[in-house]
Amino acid sequence: MNRVISLVRAQLSGEVLGERTPVAAIAMQVVVAGLLCAVVRGEVGGFGYGLFALSIPLALTTVPLLGELSPLLQADRASEWVGAQPVTPKDLRAARVLTLLSIVGMLALASLIPAALLAPGTMGWGERGALVIGGLAQTWVLAALLLGLQGFLAKAGQGAAVLLQTVVFLGVLVGVLTGLRSLSALSSLTGAEPILRWAPQAWFAAPLASAGQPFLFAAAALSIALGAFILWVAPFPKAPGARSTGSVLSILLSPLRRLAEGLWVRPEERGPFAFVYDALPAERDFVIRTYPLVAAPLLFMVMGADPTKLEGEGLYALLLFAPAAYLPFVLLHVPTTSTPEARWVVDTSPIEHTVEDRGAMKAVAVRLLAPLYLGIGAMVYTLASPGLCLRLWPVAVAVGFITLRLLYRGGAARPLSARANDLASAWNDGLGGMIIAVAVGMTLIAVAAWRMVPNMWIGWVILGAWLLVEMTVFGTKGRGQTQPA
Repeated sequence: MNRVISLVRAQLSGEVLGERTPVAAIAMQVVVAGLLCAVVRGEVGGFGYGLFALSIPLALTTVPLLGELSPLLQADRASEWVGAQPVTPKDLRAARVLTLLSIVGMLALASLIPAALLAPGTMGWGERGALVIGGLAQTWVLAALLLGLQGFLAKAGQGAAVLLQTVVFLGVLVGVLTGLRSLSALSSLTGAEPILRWAPQAWFAAPLASAGQPFLFAAAALSIALGAFILWVAPFPKAPGARSTGSVLSILLSPLRRLAEGLWVRPEERGPFAFVYDALPAERDFVIRTYPLVAAPLLFMVMGADPTKLEGEGLYALLLFAPAAYLPFVLLHVPTTSTPEARWVVDTSPIEHTVEDRGAMKAVAVRLLAPLYLGIGAMVYTLASPGLCLRLWPVAVAVGFITLRLLYRGGAARPLSARANDLASAWNDGLGGMIIAVAVGMTLIAVAAWRMVPNMWIGWVILGAWLLVEMTVFGTKGRGQTQPA
């Protein structure tokens, strides 16, 4: 155990914690859990409160485990070097598992402790303690199941991981929207309802049920046994290696890329443009954090937007302007890479930072923003009405690309130059306020365009004017000196 404890200390003091302690993630869990539990505590009984409280760490722990904490579910990059020390493979395995359980448990406690302190007065301290213990067990079982999925996800490729992350992200948002509307149903639950047999939260909230529920206790015990077995035998897969940049989407976008390189991207910008265009979508840390945001606008569909009604048409109008609303978050992760050491290839090239920023911004516009607007436009054209799409889509595209140019500010973090954990300090630099401001601004612009643009011709004139300015001022024929690529 001395060897195992030494290994755990080394891992906890390394990149996962150390100077990069996930303070932001822990603080978010505390704030979210505190606010939600404070709202719910007076509306439900003990068992219903337990179901609600255990849903919070279930959601808030799954998302980071699939994102910034995914290295915990992978083999230690230094395993070969550590294995040369006087330790056994079992020591390495035990240390890796304990490190995973420690960090995941710490994140879970960040929401479980506020939930226990804010529990209804009808719950005694024993029940509150059972809530915390059940939440920890549930979170550890979840981590074990995700570890078991890593082998499948590694074989299926990056797309499977992104799809899983998107489903989880969308499920969390839908759960928040629908769960807060169903508090009255939670207050009447006793634990004997058949539907609860499929809910993991109910298994671990069994001690809070009004009557003994043997099935829930048995399900919790079996899931704990399964999780322990997976943690004992499941291999920690190696970190994802190099990936091809020749995806289906890149092939479909190749005509648009050639058009942009001929009319918009200046000769001196083509190097950084091609670098960011090809490499950024291959960065797992970038993809896993930003691509699930594409699913966020689909919540409008989940909310049942009816285009035949005035409110439904307004939601589709907001949907068209949604991509620009989360541009600040996307741009934050443009510097994200798992191999920042490789930046020397770019840093030693004779290119100015301003030129690199312009090329990177245009790459983001063509590779990320353009297909997103094309996809959402096709969705609104099909599900809502062609007239609404043709009237507002050109305005939304122009506003989105103008917003990109206004927001993109190259700073100390160059494109593809820093690890994702090193970018977390940007939240403390006003990014949260910027996201809110941009979201409010896009909402107001969407409503104004929906109300004030009477026909499609005005929208297309606005889009044409923006294209003319971009091509003549910032394009290949623009003013200013150019250098060979």
